[in-house]
Amino acid sequence: MKPTHLPLLAAFALPSAFADNGDCRQSWMPTDAPAFCPFETEPQLPEPRTYLAATLANKQIYVAGGYQFDASSGVVTYYDSVRRSTIGANGRLGPWTAEPSFQNARAGAATTRAGGCLFLAGGSSSTPTSLTYYDDVQYARIQADGHLSAWTTNAGHLKTPRSNHSLVAIHTDQGSYLYAVAGVTQIGADTVHLDTVEVAKLNNNCQLGPWQIANFHLKGGRSSPQALAVHKNIVVLGGWGDLDLYDVFDDVQVAMPRPDGTLKPWQSSAARLTSGLYGHASVFAPVPTMPNSSLIFTVGGQPGTGAYANWINFTYVHRNEGLPDALGRWRITPTGKLPTGRAGLAAVEEDGRLYVIGGSDAAGQFYRDVISARFDAGKP
Repeated sequence: MKPTHLPLLAAFALPSAFADNGDCRQSWMPTDAPAFCPFETEPQLPEPRTYLAATLANKQIYVAGGYQFDASSGVVTYYDSVRRSTIGANGRLGPWTAEPSFQNARAGAATTRAGGCLFLAGGSSSTPTSLTYYDDVQYARIQADGHLSAWTTNAGHLKTPRSNHSLVAIHTDQGSYLYAVAGVTQIGADTVHLDTVEVAKLNNNCQLGPWQIANFHLKGGRSSPQALAVHKNIVVLGGWGDLDLYDVFDDVQVAMPRPDGTLKPWQSSAARLTSGLYGHASVFAPVPTMPNSSLIFTVGGQPGTGAYANWINFTYVHRNEGLPDALGRWRITPTGKLPTGRAGLAAVEEDGRLYVIGGSDAAGQFYRDVISARFDAGKP
């Protein structure tokens, strides 16, 4: 971990599947909405961190990077450390243990898992006199016991250094591809929120081909959105534009990769988030008990003007329709509010349990806590 000054921002999220948790649903709750049981406390991270990245792979949760700010000293500590926790048979987490650190401490990095590889791309860090945006892409191999190998830097770098973006892996008929979506960078004297998407093909042994900028751009540059892989589409939720606290997106955009990894044009969903949102976490949760429907959740984030959300948004995804038409109306879950509103948090979902990790709030508190809650999917 490296101390320095001046905080920044980031994003992340991940898919899985879940079990029936009908005991979470009370009689007054609508049946066409997910019902959360109360949040439970899990083992804490060793240190507070916000704008961290989190990835789920084979019942293992990996947390990487992030920062915390000490208001009394004015010092920001950026992290290069990686922590791992195992999801037990009862859904509860084991203690967080140290895995190999990556190179160059940072916040706002994005991670994703593709096969047996864990990738980390981009991010940012600062000192009192400098600001660095990273373009490197590092990987660690996921071992059979969940431990990570040492991190290696890929030869190919992002075309644009970027932070507060998402990293998405999608498999097509011609192979697997990584997508770095949106984010923020510095161009001359300007801080620019990006509408670009970069794509690279995953080759053998965790190696990537050269990164290329996709021909079609998002409708509006944005940092701290969430991008998810949903039924082999990329779905982008919200984000923060160039015009300070009021330029916060509530839109949902969808693009499908072609077999060669190139993207088709972006389409806007008629279903919008319940408010503009950035710095949130998101998860895609398939529903085994309802083969024709899945769920997307957003957790926390900032809706603009300095506010911090404690609510969870949701939509059902209907498999009998193509995206974006398959996305239902966005609503706020009747239960499942966070203890405090926060942004820069991470979330993953496994077997009908949502895990919420870290973040920071309007009072300047930085969280090391990890909480989880079971939920019943409801019936759309």
